Amino acid sequence: MKVKVSYLAHSFFKISAEKNLLVDPFFEHPSQERLIKCPVTENSLKNIDVILITHEHPDHFDKAAIERIANREKCLVVATRNVLNELNLHQAQCIEVSSYDEKLLRGFKITALPAHHPTAFYPVSYLIKVGNKTIFHAGDTTLKDEFAEIKADLCLLPIAGKATMDVVDAVKATKMIKPKYAVPMHYGTFEHIKVDPREFSYRIDKSILKTKPVILKPGKSITI
Repeated sequence: MKVKVSYLAHSFFKISAEKNLLVDPFFEHPSQERLIKCPVTENSLKNIDVILITHEHPDHFDKAAIERIANREKCLVVATRNVLNELNLHQAQCIEVSSYDEKLLRGFKITALPAHHPTAFYPVSYLIKVGNKTIFHAGDTTLKDEFAEIKADLCLLPIAGKATMDVVDAVKATKMIKPKYAVPMHYGTFEHIKVDPREFSYRIDKSILKTKPVILKPGKSITI
């Protein structure tokens, strides 16, 4: 099965196979102006089956937009309890997870993994399996020893520092996980997280890793 992973800027991705899944939808920040705009609109996101939310910060949890999409599409929303409590959704749509929980939802096998993001209440990462492909969305996290236990075809990793991994640690994470592909995320959206993703790509290319770094411009995708 071919899986299409579309980068919608910041840490927002759409994962598409037979069904469609969104991770960390984010269109507008309530108090900060975006330097890189979201390349899609809420109304352009059709046939959405599942939404994953890594934590409660507004650049990962666009509450009003998520409610509108979920109510329109009748999709499932996966998050920790503190995040779900903020959403005005039918209870049947809300799927609570804690670290290491596994859920099979509309063709996606989803595993919540612990993240380390000190300013969040209960941050998680997600391992997303669809068909024979596995994608790791790290959310906001610093480098963790547990990354060595993760097996994934594609990793989506924050690179800007500021309470997440910086480029150096994201490369270390890639060396621990050894995916086929690694895509940097969570950079450039705001002034305080402006970094050049080409450094991430350069460091991996110069290493002994067989991983292919892929810098996706907002709105572009990779098929694995």
